[in-house]
Amino acid sequence: MTQNTKAFDVSKHRGIVVISPLGDTLSFRDVDIHRESDEITEMIRKENLKRLVIDLGHSNYFGSIMIGMINSFGQLVKEQGGQMALCNASDDMQAILKIMKIDTLWPHFPTQAKAIKAARAWKLE
Repeated sequence: MTQNTKAFDVSKHRGIVVISPLGDTLSFRDVDIHRESDEITEMIRKENLKRLVIDLGHSNYFGSIMIGMINSFGQLVKEQGGQMALCNASDDMQAILKIMKIDTLWPHFPTQAKAIKAARAWKLE
């Protein structure tokens, strides 16, 4: 288990929020993962967030708990009339996302810059 209890990095890029999981849930204490997930969910609601990018580049693999959290962020943004994109997923992770059919819900881009550019171009409600 890592000493670092921060599980997500959150940054803002002119109206687009980028969330970067800093490792899979096994690397962190459950209490920290759930606290941060709740904080992110609250931020998405409060800010009525419409454009979200998830950068998967900090780990080669994310398990079902982390994928479930990421998907719930996307579903909340979608309920608010927005969209989410994924970026920087490893080849192995892209294969898992395809098996789980997550690739049909959220577009994937090879870089964060390309995902942000696409998010800026989205026509939203």
